[in-house]
Amino acid sequence: MEAIAEAAPVSKPTLYNHFKGKQELFAAVIEGLCGKLLATLDGVQTELSDPVAGLTAIAEAFVDLIYAEESMQLYRLIIAEQQNFPELGHLIFRTGASPVSELMMIYLSELQARGVLRIDDMDLSRHTFLDMLKGEPHMRSLLGLQSGLEPGFKQRLIKHAVTIFLRGHGYEI
Repeated sequence: MEAIAEAAPVSKPTLYNHFKGKQELFAAVIEGLCGKLLATLDGVQTELSDPVAGLTAIAEAFVDLIYAEESMQLYRLIIAEQQNFPELGHLIFRTGASPVSELMMIYLSELQARGVLRIDDMDLSRHTFLDMLKGEPHMRSLLGLQSGLEPGFKQRLIKHAVTIFLRGHGYEI
């Protein structure tokens, strides 16, 4: 608390006026970081007339977000502190994973409503698309076995995920 008060620059009593304790302050810091990282998705332009371009834009923003060093550090921190702050799992899901998943749901629902895609299980489909972009490379990055994605592999991964997803939902590329 002292270090945060010094960095802020405010007094410790001022911090305690705003936060009940370390857990609440830590949660606010995490929520702020999630918001900052998710701001990268705000500018994504999803094309309804061109689902290849739309899904590619979402995929690029998502991959850039999850492989960003700040995201990696945040994820590692959440895992390390989960036992001390059990509510962090809910917080990170609510402020991180849910908005991304909601963006996918809105976009895919619109494509389905326009008859562009045939999606039997919207919930499973949106998760499947995002999961295709993570997998082993993301785990290797989290574990420090590799540093992000090489640009060539990133583009191949995105193209492959978009192609498989669209073909699986009745869209011919």
